[in-house]
Amino acid sequence: MTTQLDDFETRLLQSLRAEVAQRHQPRPRRGFLIAAGVAAAATAFVVAPALMPTPAFSVGEGNAGEIRVTITRPEDASGLERALVEHGINADVTYLPGLQTCSPGRFQKSERATPGLMTSISDRSIAVTIPPGAVRDDETFVLTWSVLPMTDDEIAEQNSDRAEGTNVVNGFGSNVDFAVASGPVHACEPVPASGSPSS
Repeated sequence: MTTQLDDFETRLLQSLRAEVAQRHQPRPRRGFLIAAGVAAAATAFVVAPALMPTPAFSVGEGNAGEIRVTITRPEDASGLERALVEHGINADVTYLPGLQTCSPGRFQKSERATPGLMTSISDRSIAVTIPPGAVRDDETFVLTWSVLPMTDDEIAEQNSDRAEGTNVVNGFGSNVDFAVASGPVHACEPVPASGSPSS
């Protein structure tokens, strides 16, 4: 069945689509290498996503019993900690502004080997894989993530070396630290991450 929209309904639908497209521009992520959004000089198309917002994180279990975490935005660290506890993993998650990390010495790193425990970072998210037994009951999984958007000057520098017809339109720097702590984990005291412009 086809429904014909009147002029008011058509304008309202167009306005809603424009608002959705503006609010849901992609936010690149990267791992201490510059992640940049590139736009071709030719025609660009914007596809409006669904009205459901993307969650800041997801936690699930793989076929081999590993816990898989995906973080799309540095938001709701306490919610991610609770979700990991529901999967039997104590966690300390910290999100920091700029390219920062926590001052060393706030916890004792476990001396056990933890094969299979890893993180990876893409232009849109951080992925964490925690295999069974990697974090014991008396241990804590510690994750720190900081993000710094690229400045206009940094974007211009990226474009100076880029082939004609493409341009960097946005990007950011990112720092990710993770470890398994043995014993208590103390509060984070932010310091510049190694290799950041302010360090």
